[in-house]
Amino acid sequence: MQISVKSNISAFAKAMDAFGKNQIPFATHRAINKTAFDVRDEIVKETFPRSFDVKAKQFARQAFRVDRSPNKRKLVARVYDRFEKDYLVNQAEGGTKQKRGRYMSIPAQERPRVSGKATYNRVHPQTVLNRPKAFVQKVGDQWMILERRTKERYPLKRLYLLHETDARIPKRFPFYEDAKKKAGRVFDRHFATFFAAAKRTAKRR
Repeated sequence: MQISVKSNISAFAKAMDAFGKNQIPFATHRAINKTAFDVRDEIVKETFPRSFDVKAKQFARQAFRVDRSPNKRKLVARVYDRFEKDYLVNQAEGGTKQKRGRYMSIPAQERPRVSGKATYNRVHPQTVLNRPKAFVQKVGDQWMILERRTKERYPLKRLYLLHETDARIPKRFPFYEDAKKKAGRVFDRHFATFFAAAKRTAKRR
């Protein structure tokens, strides 16, 4: 998940003297990094909780990271999911999830929330079906992966809905939209701050 920043730096540079132009790459480098961290905070604190029923409160904070612009010659920063979960991209972009095999597995309400790689592996459909109390059964017109909670026949926990066709995934996580809006609001302000600081520092040398 990567964002690009458009600003008025090019027009600004045309009005600068040579001394000022020399400070632009350094100011841009610092402004890009500050903007990337602001975008991450927006996603973690606002976008993610608004998009999902969050039970694992620290998941977004643990998942999203920033790759900084390393220097003034490489003016690129990235906000990304370090767990590399396809479902986050699917929720951000929408589209069609294609089935692999006979069924498409869609998490049901009672499946435990994913909070990291270990949890994801424990609740994977194939892992679940290897447990002695889990099984596939048709309930009405819907096939499901169910699991008994106790030694009794009921109640049953509904873990996955099984579909025999590809599933349409609605777009519900506006990562790109919110990231671009946040970057557009803060980048020019950060650039102006770091440009002024760079000029003051250079004059003192």
